[in-house]
Amino acid sequence: MIRTISGFSVLLVFGAAAFSSAAGLGDVSSAVIKKLEIPSPSFPVPVTPPGVTISNYTTDEVFTFENDAKAAMDVRVNVLKAAGITTLGGRVVPLGNDYSFVIEYLPTVKNGAALPSAVTAGTYRNGAAYWLTADATEEMGACAANFRSAGVVVLGSYLYAVGHDSAFAVDYLQKNVLRPTQEYDIKFDNYTGGKFTFESDARDNIPAYLAMFQHAGVPAIRGKAVKRPDGDYAVTVEYPVKTNKYGVRPQYAVVRYDSREIFTFEKDALNASRASLAAFNKAGVPPLGSIARPEGRDYSFSVDFLVANIYQQGGVIPSAAIATYQSPETFTFDTEAKKAMEEKRDALNAAAMGVVGSAVTGSLGSYTYAIDYVTKAGPAR
Repeated sequence: MIRTISGFSVLLVFGAAAFSSAAGLGDVSSAVIKKLEIPSPSFPVPVTPPGVTISNYTTDEVFTFENDAKAAMDVRVNVLKAAGITTLGGRVVPLGNDYSFVIEYLPTVKNGAALPSAVTAGTYRNGAAYWLTADATEEMGACAANFRSAGVVVLGSYLYAVGHDSAFAVDYLQKNVLRPTQEYDIKFDNYTGGKFTFESDARDNIPAYLAMFQHAGVPAIRGKAVKRPDGDYAVTVEYPVKTNKYGVRPQYAVVRYDSREIFTFEKDALNASRASLAAFNKAGVPPLGSIARPEGRDYSFSVDFLVANIYQQGGVIPSAAIATYQSPETFTFDTEAKKAMEEKRDALNAAAMGVVGSAVTGSLGSYTYAIDYVTKAGPAR
């Protein structure tokens, strides 16, 4: 960055004619001269012109011949331009006996200029381990489908080992709700996904991964096959994102709801958890999946659902949350409490307060109930 600072000089000229009209200079006594107050010259405050930072885009690609490096560089310059990045040319650089290239670009741009998308990648894991691989695969597929139904881009999903059991993860892409600023920065991110036995299979799948990013409105710069820690291969996609100094502000967050219901057997808790997903959908909050969990010697379940983050000056609040209606009444018999609970559930649902769970608690002579329902804070912005 080259910075130029201009200095200013002031030339004060006092003409003798200004004095001659009143008196000759020889007529002015030394006492009068001492009383003359000549103000000190004032200089304008130096202004530093705004600087321009130039960054280098580098790559780990290596070429045997200089012409091949130059051709690849020209293609990459066009790709960066298409992604909304202002490039300033590039150069081929020697790399031992081979060659690579460097491209200069502007990493900071004013608001309103062409920029890449503001996105961030995340990974969802429900924390459950499945004894049967088929169960893990089924839950993984359902979870990925739920993300897509909620309008979230799924980049991929995979199984991983937890001891002798299997668990799953879902990679997704969401909007980065940046705080408005006068300037924005360009950053290069990398996403690695997929699991392939052979490197050639990973290379063959690079176009599919690049197309997935392009379809999501995110310009992919390049893809390459990389080796995974387990010895298999994956695909890494390089892509630019728009960001600023305030960091990442994800559009969505995953929230977990712990049910109040208790079941003697794990399978009953799991069946109830799957059935509860419809209640979340009906209440207007997209569920991602559910798990059965131990509750003492019994079992209960939990449901993960998606909420939008609402960013305000004081922080962030979720677009939806679970509230609880606790009955002020007590009942002698549990059947009485259950009947009152069902009537209250109907009333809450009729008032558009989507019920997602309820339970009767207590003992003979003193039963009560609680109902969990969805409250909404309003649209995200």
